[in-house]
Amino acid sequence: MTFATHHVCIKVTDIERSRAFYEKALGFTVETVIHHTPSITSCFMAAADRAFQIQLLNFPGVTADHLGYGHLGMKVEDIHESYNYHQKMGVISQDIVEQAHQFGYFIKDPDGYETELCQLKMQ
Repeated sequence: MTFATHHVCIKVTDIERSRAFYEKALGFTVETVIHHTPSITSCFMAAADRAFQIQLLNFPGVTADHLGYGHLGMKVEDIHESYNYHQKMGVISQDIVEQAHQFGYFIKDPDGYETELCQLKMQ
């Protein structure tokens, strides 16, 4: 079983302002925009070498107190195999959820930091 890097998620108050910053300051480009619900949006941006993505996540109630690190995202080929592996470790914090673009679940490390494991539908 292989775990591959996919993204780091940060919570933002203004997705367009943050998108413009990462484009201008670091040369990131928009890869995908996902409207999870009418009020929750993710903008995935890739670094110039395409080896790293950042997810800008905006949702109702995001304030300066809620900004910063959201989670690390890792990609897997078989979501059920990795889920079973992490279930045996006792680290699952959210069961598998199907979204339009992926299947995913979360695990927590000993300090409570979350990592999302996802199997993309469009690869």
